[in-house]
Amino acid sequence: MPKVAVAIPAYNAAKTIGEVVSQVSKFVSYENIFVVDDGSSDQTELIAREKGVWVLRHAVRKGKGSALRDAATKILELGYDLVITLDSDLQHDPSEIPNFVSASEKFDVVIGKRTISTERMPVHRFMSNSITTKLISLRTGVKIEDSQCGYRLYKAEVLRTVDSRCRHYDYESDILLKAALAGFSVGFIPIKTIYNDLKSSIRVIDILRFVKVYLKSFAGAHDKNRTS
Repeated sequence: MPKVAVAIPAYNAAKTIGEVVSQVSKFVSYENIFVVDDGSSDQTELIAREKGVWVLRHAVRKGKGSALRDAATKILELGYDLVITLDSDLQHDPSEIPNFVSASEKFDVVIGKRTISTERMPVHRFMSNSITTKLISLRTGVKIEDSQCGYRLYKAEVLRTVDSRCRHYDYESDILLKAALAGFSVGFIPIKTIYNDLKSSIRVIDILRFVKVYLKSFAGAHDKNRTS
């Protein structure tokens, strides 16, 4: 059986982090859960530590990408085989973790596929996701079905081979681009489309960051012997 770790980036998630960790622990034991508190000003860190999970703490907010990268670095150091990432706001259902693990038998990267429509998704998210998904598909030659979903699984080899210094939401697009261009297989599995009352953190600047990542992908070819 592969050794599975779950990484959860969190910012001011005191209202939800306890429930998220509890739900994840039904499928992955507490000692294999890694919460990165990205400079929260509430009780996120305390609640996570009380749950008995690994907690990495940023003294100041660095961004989701930085949180994911730091979690991945620690997880790889500890010799895990699979890394699952999910958000701290209850928009990703932990009961779907086994589906990601099963899909890893066929794919190096597994990404959750939500219902992409204006009826199920806020309009700005729908527009952003539709554009980035199409552009990444064109760039990589891989049929991308949901480029922005943060509910993912990576085989350890992927994260050892490709890297990203992106600090924000562009991290996930950058890793996806690089992994696909390096020849790693990318698959998608359907997941529940859940939106709560929390305000979206995605802003116009995040779209501009994606454009920068996308243009940089043309600077040079990526293969399995190259990191950046």
